[in-house]
Amino acid sequence: MDGAAGFSVGVLLFALLEWVSVLYNLPVNIVVLLASANVIYGIYALNLAFLVAKPVYTITVLAIGNVVWAFICIAIVLYYVQTASLIGIMFIVLEAGFVSILAYYEFKLRFVLANVK
Repeated sequence: MDGAAGFSVGVLLFALLEWVSVLYNLPVNIVVLLASANVIYGIYALNLAFLVAKPVYTITVLAIGNVVWAFICIAIVLYYVQTASLIGIMFIVLEAGFVSILAYYEFKLRFVLANVK
């Protein structure tokens, strides 16, 4: 489910690139980064979802990727806090929070998610 959501958000950000850049008051390249990360995450997570046997390391990689992305989101917020719009800052902060929660549960439940018996 989160893979489909991430992929959808990424595609939507790409489709509305210029508009989102203006709405968030962020450079287009930052919106491209946000869109790319969401699409890549979505593809990886969806591929995992359709695997019958998931090695534990694939879930661990997913969790680590989410932690790294949360830190990147916070760095973007800190860098652009003076110039980005409130909605842009809130979107990125909420994304950082969302992926942090995902990372926590993905790591905590990695053996369950990998169907390890």
